[in-house]
Amino acid sequence: MSAESQSVPSVENVLPKAKLDIGALPFVLSVFLGAILIFLVQPMFAKMATPLLGGSPSVWNVSLVCFQAALLGGYGYAHLLAKLKSVKLQIGIHAVLLLTGAICLPLGITDAFGDPSADQPALWLMGVFALSIALPFGAISATAPLIQSWYARTNRADAGDPYHLYAASNIGSLIGLAAYPLLLEPFTRVATQSNAWTVGYGVLFFCLMTSGVFALRQLNITNTGTSAAAERASLSWKERGIWLALSFIPSSLLVGATTHITTDVAAAPFLWVPPLTLYLLTFVFVFSKKPVIPQSVILRFTPAIIASVAFMLPRVVDLGWVLELSFTLIGLFWASMACHGLLAARRPHVSRLTEFYLIMSLGGVLGGAFNALLAPVIFESILEYPLILAATLLVLPAVNTGKIDQMGRLVLMMAIGAVAIAFILSSTGVFPDRRTVSLLAAVPVLGIVLARGRRWIMVISFIAIGIVTNVMDPVSGGQRERGFFGIVRVLEGGGHRLMMHGTTLHGAQLTNEARALTPLTYYAPATPIGQIFRQYNDAQTVGVVGLGVGSVACYSEPGQDWVFYEIDPIVVDIATDPSRFTFMSECQPDARIEVGDARIQLAYEEQGYFDLLLLDAFSSDAIPVHLITREAMALYMDKLSEDGVFIAHISNRHMALEQVFARIAEEEGMVSYVQMFSPDKAAPEFDVTPTHAMLFARNQDALDRALETGLWREVHSDGGRPWTDDYSNILGAMLGTVR
Repeated sequence: MSAESQSVPSVENVLPKAKLDIGALPFVLSVFLGAILIFLVQPMFAKMATPLLGGSPSVWNVSLVCFQAALLGGYGYAHLLAKLKSVKLQIGIHAVLLLTGAICLPLGITDAFGDPSADQPALWLMGVFALSIALPFGAISATAPLIQSWYARTNRADAGDPYHLYAASNIGSLIGLAAYPLLLEPFTRVATQSNAWTVGYGVLFFCLMTSGVFALRQLNITNTGTSAAAERASLSWKERGIWLALSFIPSSLLVGATTHITTDVAAAPFLWVPPLTLYLLTFVFVFSKKPVIPQSVILRFTPAIIASVAFMLPRVVDLGWVLELSFTLIGLFWASMACHGLLAARRPHVSRLTEFYLIMSLGGVLGGAFNALLAPVIFESILEYPLILAATLLVLPAVNTGKIDQMGRLVLMMAIGAVAIAFILSSTGVFPDRRTVSLLAAVPVLGIVLARGRRWIMVISFIAIGIVTNVMDPVSGGQRERGFFGIVRVLEGGGHRLMMHGTTLHGAQLTNEARALTPLTYYAPATPIGQIFRQYNDAQTVGVVGLGVGSVACYSEPGQDWVFYEIDPIVVDIATDPSRFTFMSECQPDARIEVGDARIQLAYEEQGYFDLLLLDAFSSDAIPVHLITREAMALYMDKLSEDGVFIAHISNRHMALEQVFARIAEEEGMVSYVQMFSPDKAAPEFDVTPTHAMLFARNQDALDRALETGLWREVHSDGGRPWTDDYSNILGAMLGTVR
């Protein structure tokens, strides 16, 4: 038997027979508490940073990469430290590092870099992370591999396989993640959370030092690590590459799935937690002494699961957010179980333990960085998510490695046939309805299931799904620009030019020059927004949070002062480019456009500056949560004149926001009204769209003009808890039962 095969034992052969006793308790508590602290701080840091960067999903993605990089640094440090023969010296060095990390406590956002950069927000966020949190986080992240290394040097019966401690670590991670949205975020302020984390850091220091003492007392003097034969066991670079790939794919899918979810629901920690929770749960399952789900079952059903996610991804069928979220999470979980299960089966002898974790962490960093940093630069659309889903099919064990068999030929014919039919139908210029697209896309989906184990055949079928749905999509193509805040597309057809952000329409203009300056969609004259801008056309100063294509600019009157606030430089470039949209260039060429997060930029305006203020900020279909809190409303009111009017556009597919705003309005002493507008069924598509809006003022008299139409309904608070920067109930808003 080769040395390499000796270093890659099967899962069954490495499972220890002995049970943990009191002597193992400090080790278990250390990895458990360390993991809790690591995964409490991630959503807590994102909660601190999100209001500064517009609530973009990229805030979480870049933060996740920062945490993974710090984790890699901690694992690298543990790997080097474990090479020291003296465990006593290791304990001393680690104690010094932990004490040094305490200088960053209690945790907070450093102001050393000033306000966020609109041009380089990712670099700003990484710099803030490095100064604010990287040192204590990196020190704690070394806990799991370091403790396992110490454990492996003891004379305990199961010292030869300390990998089960990694499962305990991930259970702690799950508790930390669950505790934040369920306990900390709803009931405590961020400052309180930071202080509690500081206390936990101190308790962990005590546990780690106690573990060190136990390790010294139980040290196996005759063999302070592993046998000489194990130390000399070779490990091929191919094997290291496999470890890297099997950790890269789930990490990339984690970021991709999170982006997919938060882009169209809400950019909030509540929705960042479920994908990460499932991702970590797979580590618990595959590294436990008894796998919860047999790996054979996981591998058997992986092609069917991936095929289902591939079918859902292009949105050929409107499943609703619950099913769409469920499909995305199940796909992430199952693909991660497949990859991590294969990774666990290849775990090496304990002599390679810290190296194994180091490479696994490196794969995680590279996977996250690929999605968060590299993909936005090299891809115009979000191709990274489906590409990595397809890569999952490539790492599955092959059933047929020889020539293409009869089943393979059948699946290839199905995929090619579906693609050919799609091109033929699209060439006619008449795009089929969703049902036809769904049926045609289902052909290569079935092909993935039938081709199980035939890797490249499955991948070809997967690609065919994308081709079919893209070719037959009437709003595919167009000009695309991708940045930190998402993908913006400019499309043209049917006499309209459209701006799409993600999957949501953010404005339209008629290409007919005679009617080109007529506001359309949510801003058409008949909509609540159009009504207010026409009724209050005597406002001297007008503020608009969210630029879009600049439709409302054409409601302006001579002598008015208009200010737009837009966080995405790409949107500003498109809206002000007369070759694409002319609302701004024709109606408000001299308007002031402030690039950056509205809450930061509004703070610089004079008190009572605006007579009319519109909140129309969306990231795809999601309204940034930090713009609908009590602190945000207090800012809007501070910048509104005594008789000023504030209107909020709250149309979206997922969250019921009437009571969210009504509660805040009552707390701020404002009157609030709502209007749900539905256009005439005969209205041309894109000319006018259903619009849900709310209207606010300090005094009732300011709204008399609007209320004369009889279209507005007064809204009273139900007495529930208003959202603040420290509290939000996204799930309640999604279920329509805000509490």
